[in-house]
Amino acid sequence: MTIRFVTVQLFRVGHLPTVERRSVAVPQPGTPALLVTSARESHVMLVAPGRGRYGTPPGTPVFDGTHIVARLGERADHDWHEVADVLVTPRPESEVPKVLGRYPGCEVAVGTYTPGCLAGLRDGRFVTITGSTRPELCGSFLYGWHAARMPLDGLTTASVLVGQYAGRAGRLEVTGRACVRTERGAA
Repeated sequence: MTIRFVTVQLFRVGHLPTVERRSVAVPQPGTPALLVTSARESHVMLVAPGRGRYGTPPGTPVFDGTHIVARLGERADHDWHEVADVLVTPRPESEVPKVLGRYPGCEVAVGTYTPGCLAGLRDGRFVTITGSTRPELCGSFLYGWHAARMPLDGLTTASVLVGQYAGRAGRLEVTGRACVRTERGAA
């Protein structure tokens, strides 16, 4: 079963948090987070299960919202499909356009796609994210980025680091790097 409520917080940061490389095999306590850096500015996005707040990085809040994530094909999530903002599908290549057509409330349809995730957005764009095989995280990240009215195409030239944000220590424990590509039309 997918965690249904997910809180996304996006911050523009003036200086980068301390970044430490961690092995995926050694999970650290913290909030799933993504650090997006470009030549002009840097952002930290926290993607936390539930409706709570889990510590914040120093910076300017850009967006804070809660959305619903459900997984297609899971019996426990069936009643949530009609109201989900993000739907996770087991077969992204063939299902993403169908999911967006079938569920008009869905803003992001996403699934695992070698070597990462494939997502379709309501506005007709498709996004591939390599470096992360966690479709719930990828879908929530794209949902939050889009809801904050951030330029999606800017992600293609930015550095995107994935990890855990340890709020008390003010550091991002990085487990990987993601590469984002966008395109219009069919996947």
